Order: sequence, then structure tokens, then C-alpha cells
Amino acid sequence: MTINELYDLLSNEDFQDPKTGNLFFPAYMYIYDPAKEYYIREQIQQMKDRLIRPNTYVDVLIINLFTEFIDFLKTRDFGGKTLLDTLLQKELKGPGKVTDSLRREATRREFLSNLNDKIKTHIEPSDELKKSYVFVHGFGEIYPYLRASKFLSNFEKYITGYKIILFYPGTAKDYYSMFDLLNDENPYRAIKLINPEDQLKSK
Repeated sequence: MTINELYDLLSNEDFQDPKTGNLFFPAYMYIYDPAKEYYIREQIQQMKDRLIRPNTYVDVLIINLFTEFIDFLKTRDFGGKTLLDTLLQKELKGPGKVTDSLRREATRREFLSNLNDKIKTHIEPSDELKKSYVFVHGFGEIYPYLRASKFLSNFEKYITGYKIILFYPGTAKDYYSMFDLLNDENPYRAIKLINPEDQLKSK
């Protein structure tokens, strides 16, 4: 599926209904060539801008997981400092010392709840705009603290009233492979939206 085909799918009125498509779990993964990371980021914003136009009136919320994670760490107090500052100081004393701490924080209920609150704030206002989609990216930046499979398995209980589209830099064959180098678990309940041209280049 090319990026233009993805836009056409998201523009479809039937697909905009959260109850259509994957009847068991409204999650989709758009898998793309990691070399196109910055291009895809531009396209994500362009799709949002196009979908909100009068012919569709769909207001998309874009979430960069890494940015949200950094903001979350800034809000947590730890001994009079933000948790982010504390972890940065500890990391300077020895690279890798805070990896386990960051993994725990990235899967903490409070972090996921904050994301859910942000999404609810976006979709709840009643106006002429549809709030059908949430785009999530930043998996390359937040690795190794949070994998796509771990995020999806922990966050699925919150997903209701919208469809979530995860943008994943890598390939999906028998398993997911971020950057075509790092194997991930298979978020088996997410529907794969794959660009065949990118998959052929990775073989």
C-alpha cells in the first residue's frame, strides 16, 4: 500500500467508522522503508491537513511516542528534580545505566493513561469534524524502551471510538523487523498495511 493508497483508504467514509474494518481490534500498522523516515513524517502531516478539508472533515490526532515520553518524564518529580533530569545525570555517569528504568517508565500505566487522556480530549468535542483516526509514530526514536508490539498489547484496552494507525519503519514477514535489523514480536491483532515496493527492496 503506497502512501497515496493509504490516504484513499482513510478518506473512505465506510472505513472512517471505527466499527468497520478489523471487527476485533481497530488497530492498523503502516509498514514502510526506514530510509523514508523523514518523507513519511512529512506525509503524515500532509495526510492530516488533507483529511481535515471540507470534502472529508476528518480531524486526525498525531502522536509522536518519543516526544510524549519525554514530556511525561518531565512531569514526574524525583527528589526535587524532574525524572528526566535525574535519569540524564545518571546516564552521564555510565552509558546504559538507565535503560531498565526507561523501559519500566515507557510501559507504566500512568504514561499510557496520559496518552489515553490526550486522545479522549481530542475526540470528545462535539462538532462537525469526525475524529476517526489517531496516527502514532516515533517507534524508531523510542526504541529500545518501547517496542510496537509492547505498546499495542498494553494500550489496546484504551482504544475505543477511533482507529489507531501505527507507522512502523521496517518490514513484516514472519515477524516484524524494525529498520530491517531488530526483530520484534508480532502484534497479531493489528492489520498490516504494507507498501509492496518497500518490501521487495528489503529482500
